[in-house]
Amino acid sequence: MTKRIRSYIYTQGKFGKRIRETLDTENKFLYSHGRYPTKITAEDLPDDYIKIHSRVIWYMDGYLKTSGIVDIQYRWTKINHLFKDDFIYISYKEKLKKEVDKFGYEDYSNYDVCICGPDIMNIIHAAEKYSHLNISHIRKGIRAKCKWLKENKPEFYEFCFAGNDRNFFKELDKKWK
Repeated sequence: MTKRIRSYIYTQGKFGKRIRETLDTENKFLYSHGRYPTKITAEDLPDDYIKIHSRVIWYMDGYLKTSGIVDIQYRWTKINHLFKDDFIYISYKEKLKKEVDKFGYEDYSNYDVCICGPDIMNIIHAAEKYSHLNISHIRKGIRAKCKWLKENKPEFYEFCFAGNDRNFFKELDKKWK
């Protein structure tokens, strides 16, 4: 009997009722969207699910579906972190809509999943491979973030890359096979 794998994101544990509370993280069975118990294990997931670790799932391990993505956008922040406070917005149903609030702050709406943190590179490469998306606009955004870091936070830029930024940009431009 095949297992029904329908969720965009599975977590290795359950969200608790209190903020940042995680429960049942040692259970081998995954939770759909961090809430609903399943009989699915990490081994049951197809290759288009990649492992992630992000504060939006309260630092639990999770698995994100990277096929079937309709739209993906990257939003970076001007702060001394490379990906910690940057976000990837993913929609599996329709194009993302950019909205501006009354303070002039731009953000995306109608997204299905929003992920921040160090797995952004893996997510965009897997989305390119499994959803056949053009992610050049995201690469451009990451380059803009790196340029901003180099100009405004040179000590952190050097800490991140230690003179090895060419390897990072080579990895950024690589396409997954």
